[in-house]
Amino acid sequence: MALQKYTNALVLINGSLLTEENSVSIDKKSGMNPVHTTNRGFAGVAQGAAEMTIKIDNAVPSADFEYLPDGDMFTGAIVEVCVLMAGKQTVAKGFIMDAGYSHSVNSEGKLSFTIMCEPAEFE
Repeated sequence: MALQKYTNALVLINGSLLTEENSVSIDKKSGMNPVHTTNRGFAGVAQGAAEMTIKIDNAVPSADFEYLPDGDMFTGAIVEVCVLMAGKQTVAKGFIMDAGYSHSVNSEGKLSFTIMCEPAEFE
């Protein structure tokens, strides 16, 4: 087998690169709901609301937070998130649903937050 290089990801919030991002995950849900009937059992699906959830972990420098989501989260501001990966990007608008802050021995301070977005494809 031949060796190959693998991609990293870049994350931007409202057009600003998160240089301290150290983990991102994107979960997409079709919104399809199973339909069951008495005679047929599983009969198909009914389309519901599709959604995309993006979870981001960001290291926190001692000087200041690179991005502090509290204001956008508490006011319900719409944020734009862009993830670049493997020469493609997905761009979506959504809301910050939660944020957490943590630290442990021999580890950097960490900000973790979740954005619930409209579904978007990598293009």
